[in-house]
Amino acid sequence: MRTFPRGVLKTAKQKHHIKPVSDPAKAPPLKKSMKKHTIRLITDKGLRRHKKTLRKQISKMSDEKVRHIVAKHGLLKNPKTPPAILREMLEGGAMAGFISLN
Repeated sequence: MRTFPRGVLKTAKQKHHIKPVSDPAKAPPLKKSMKKHTIRLITDKGLRRHKKTLRKQISKMSDEKVRHIVAKHGLLKNPKTPPAILREMLEGGAMAGFISLN
């Protein structure tokens, strides 16, 4: 996730431009001049939906594909790690934004 300097958040709070949304990747529904001053945060609903989607994607993957993705990102220290633990590691990394499933 991207972090912002505290000054930006403080200024945004004062101007009431922080709005929770379900998809923070989408542009805010404001006029063009306001986009650079608006910070979008994910809502609880959006977070639940994102987690559910990731879980579904990872559960449909084969054990080999999960092992390959985890190894590609340098998380596989022991080759005997059970697939259930690998899936959990993959889900955590994907939720945090450190691992891409594509």
